[in-house]
Amino acid sequence: MKITIYEVAKKAGVSISTASKALNDRKDVGDDTKERIKQIAKELNYEPSHFARALAMRKTGNIGVITVRYYQAPMLTNPFYSKIIEGIEEELITANLNLVTNVLRREQVEAMEIPKMVKEKSVDGIILLGHMPEDFVNMMVDKAPPAVMVDNAMKNAPISSILMENTEGAAKAVEYLIDTGHSKIAYVSGPSSRYSFLQRAEGFKKAHAARGMNVDEKLMIFNEKEEPGYEWMGGILGGTARPDAVFACNDVHAILAINMLKDRGIIVPDDISVMGFDNIDLSGHFIPSLSTVDINKSAMGAKAAQILVDIINTKKNRVENIVFPTSIVIRNSVKKRN
Repeated sequence: MKITIYEVAKKAGVSISTASKALNDRKDVGDDTKERIKQIAKELNYEPSHFARALAMRKTGNIGVITVRYYQAPMLTNPFYSKIIEGIEEELITANLNLVTNVLRREQVEAMEIPKMVKEKSVDGIILLGHMPEDFVNMMVDKAPPAVMVDNAMKNAPISSILMENTEGAAKAVEYLIDTGHSKIAYVSGPSSRYSFLQRAEGFKKAHAARGMNVDEKLMIFNEKEEPGYEWMGGILGGTARPDAVFACNDVHAILAINMLKDRGIIVPDDISVMGFDNIDLSGHFIPSLSTVDINKSAMGAKAAQILVDIINTKKNRVENIVFPTSIVIRNSVKKRN
């Protein structure tokens, strides 16, 4: 039979309210009384109800991670975001908090639908993971408990954001391609509306300018319609000037590009080099192994959780824009041409 707080209060000769306050370390109970009640609870093997404790403290012990499903595959299975979630989870385990996920459909976001965990107040704070429209983020800040963004940014947003060196990381990668003798470099990307993809496109252009080269706009291909597969990438081979290198907005796109080139009889890297971004686990095992831009994804997730937990505990909002550094990793998908 499970011991309830009623039995603890009865044996201690106090009210249920006093027993509850003592077990929750409330200051309006004397130290001697508090210690006596705690000792009795220990002797009776009393285990407090998590639900009752949450009601008393007005905390759930849950942290929500909200993502949006833009593609057929859930974003939580994306190797980039799954590493960020690993970092979040590790930090929450340390803080003795639970991780709860909520995947929204694109239609729900466009309809400005408030997520269930927010409506039901079943979390103490939320992490908005990945691209979300500015209006939706603003609604979350207004309606939701404390929140932090990861891999998304807004101007003058009253919410902390955890980002990476998108522009500088892309510039480093493309400068390396140029410095190793590549003169016709294509950029393949997801929708240009996504913050990270647009930033990486800027880095692509910045690297060309730094090396005194012009960008061939025809070699910049964005998958605006979010078509599955790699057929949309074929445009980079349709022009008069075939590229000698491809810089992809992320490793998944880079791998798609390599498969597309292979299917057209083009050898990577002998004919065309390919560079990615994110350094997902698969990139080092793919054939050819993928040169890419490295980012500490789990550290990004951990930092987001740390900031959010601090806001919840101190009840003081803080707005920070933390940018994680990047570095390039050179593997077999890039060939030196000079």
